[in-house]
Amino acid sequence: MKKFKKPLKFYLILFLVLSLAVIGYSVYKIVFDSTPVDEVMSLWFLPLIFILIYYGSDSLMDKLFNKKKQVDYEEKFIEEVAKKMREDNAFLIEEYRRLQLNDKFQESLKIGYEIHKNGESDLFNISKLERKFKKGTIEYRAIQYVIDLLRETEKPVE
Repeated sequence: MKKFKKPLKFYLILFLVLSLAVIGYSVYKIVFDSTPVDEVMSLWFLPLIFILIYYGSDSLMDKLFNKKKQVDYEEKFIEEVAKKMREDNAFLIEEYRRLQLNDKFQESLKIGYEIHKNGESDLFNISKLERKFKKGTIEYRAIQYVIDLLRETEKPVE
């Protein structure tokens, strides 16, 4: 993440440099061009205004673009399933790719996450998830890992 807001020391040094430049210009205008002080006085506020705008825009950019990442619990759930699958070493790389491209299996993963998050319901339950694929297929073997994880983390009913 890019940090837009700079340290306070940066803004103070920039303010001092700008102030010195404005004072130097004001002295030049007063001495060599015989400009009245009233006309040059408005320039003296420029460094302060510039620094406030600069600091404000940096703060705003920092808040807009560096929001704390939201924790994606669905991604964590899928990663936990994938970890169990990798630990058992039961699938080849091609089978992983096939599972990633299989829309029916991906939908079943989402249903598994819904069961994990909200518990079983009439619409989403483990038995329906088990019957979704034919026994012996790659999808069936993979969905067993999802079901095992769901049973491990099942919330006890009070």
